[in-house]
Amino acid sequence: MGLTCKICFESATGQGAKARITSCGHVFCHPCSAIWFRSETACPVCRSPVPGSSALVALFDHDAGLQSPSLGLADDNNNDGGGGGGSSGLISEEGQQPPQRESPKTMAGPGMENVGGAGAASNSGDNEDVQVKYVLGKVAERWQQVMVERARLKVQVARLEKTKQELLAQVQNLSIENTALKQGISMQCRPVMRPCPAEPQGDLEHDRRCAGYVPETGLQGFGRDTTSENPPCYLSNLSFSELGYGCSEPGYSSFRVPTRRPPPKVEERLGAPKWELAHSFSMHSGPVHGIAVNPSGNLVATASWDHLCRVYDVHLEEEVAVLAGHLLGLYAVKFSPAKRDLVGTVSSDQTCRLWSTDTGACVRVLESHTDEVNGLSFKEGTHLLATASDDTTSMIWDAEKGISVTTLKGHRHGVYGVCFQPHGGHLVATASFDFTAKLWDPRSGEDVQTLRGHLEDVIGVDIDDSGMYLATGSDDKTCRVWDLRMGSSVAVLQVHAGEVKRVAFSPFGRLLATTSGDTMVRLFDTSTWECSHVLSSHNDHVFDIAWSPTADFLVTASHDRMWKLWQPRVLSLRNSCFMADNQQHYASSNLPADGMQMEHTVVV
Repeated sequence: MGLTCKICFESATGQGAKARITSCGHVFCHPCSAIWFRSETACPVCRSPVPGSSALVALFDHDAGLQSPSLGLADDNNNDGGGGGGSSGLISEEGQQPPQRESPKTMAGPGMENVGGAGAASNSGDNEDVQVKYVLGKVAERWQQVMVERARLKVQVARLEKTKQELLAQVQNLSIENTALKQGISMQCRPVMRPCPAEPQGDLEHDRRCAGYVPETGLQGFGRDTTSENPPCYLSNLSFSELGYGCSEPGYSSFRVPTRRPPPKVEERLGAPKWELAHSFSMHSGPVHGIAVNPSGNLVATASWDHLCRVYDVHLEEEVAVLAGHLLGLYAVKFSPAKRDLVGTVSSDQTCRLWSTDTGACVRVLESHTDEVNGLSFKEGTHLLATASDDTTSMIWDAEKGISVTTLKGHRHGVYGVCFQPHGGHLVATASFDFTAKLWDPRSGEDVQTLRGHLEDVIGVDIDDSGMYLATGSDDKTCRVWDLRMGSSVAVLQVHAGEVKRVAFSPFGRLLATTSGDTMVRLFDTSTWECSHVLSSHNDHVFDIAWSPTADFLVTASHDRMWKLWQPRVLSLRNSCFMADNQQHYASSNLPADGMQMEHTVVV
């Protein structure tokens, strides 16, 4: 079987003529190749580049004699055995019919006149056949390309249609989850409210009972074998439909209420016309970066860059513990709401430590972060603890076992603040140096919502008692308040002259406190978001603030190495441990001899 031209589909060799083959392996007859590669630089079959006809290789088919010549030309058209004569006898570069060779009539004389005329007619017909075949070959080749391109496009359309269906299914699922989340956020499940017994209204213990705080006696067993009738639920038991406000956690009621009303005494303090400085304490040799009040309201813990955490009893009027063990400065301190004598601290030494305030001993060291640890938060009624770090992650720990449960990854820069949603909510909020705050589903480790609006690092973060509002403090000198039901900012508080640091909602969410580099603390009425009080006494950045559970005092921590205690001017505090003139007496003989000093300030 001879070689076949890929353009005209006839024999590529005729009467011993040489075929032409490209570097990609496709064979063409000499006339077709000459016509094609005169204007094209690619193979008509595979579109591989061909520099020109000079790049073609001549082939000779020994079996060509077995086939009929494709063009019907005599062998003397190829005197040298090649196909040069064939190409010169087709079409010239100018598109004109080239001059024909001298006919046999001219060569042979008068006797060959009839034969010569027949030969000329035959040559003219053959030339027309070549041109038609060339055009048909071009059309066939183009048709083949179109069909291949059509098939390729059909495959691409099918693939895109499949992707479209998958994306539509994902959008539908996300819409369902988003609707469920909004419905859950709009109505929050609350702890069982304890009825107020008929007791005199003048003591702080009565206020704590009315406020619905869980007694410590049933939570002292920090293990899972706690003696509490309702053991805490864990992250593995969370369902997405209950995310944030589910009632599946044991110990919480099945009814939903919009807010908790504070007891009369607490409401009076939160509505006090003025907050006054009662006492200033100089207990550290370095800036005080964090401060916290325990759930009983009698202990104040401070965290300082002098590597120490000090615990002070405001009822006993004395320091009860000095927690030493961190290798570098401390950034924050929090009391556990589940265990009476447990307090946690975080440090630039990349660790979080858990301490016993009774013995002053370190009971647990949590080590998994790879950079400074900036903040922490305990989850009410469970063993869970969250930490925030400069390694761009927040980690959730089982504080009882000292192991990491979940790592929250998604921020682009360091995470500075973290807090759990209060009263049975399951969301975790974080504040980051990437100018955003995020809400997380700790079960899956995915962020549920990203809150954008700040123009500088976000430092402080807190969620109010209702679980519906989140406040963030930023170095852009603003505090933003976000409605978690809508994921949007409802207030931008721009009253500080310096960076806004940590923020804290009061018990029952009636007030919002902000700290700042302008040395001021401001209290905002959450019903109007207007500034109602300005606390001014520090000489350097005020970095942290904490409320007592019954709002009988609040404490502030500053880089001026001091922490201060403030009280509302109300009559209900006359029967408390504080004196009737809103001043508390601390005997100087009770102060430790290691240089701790206390400044007593009276504000009129």
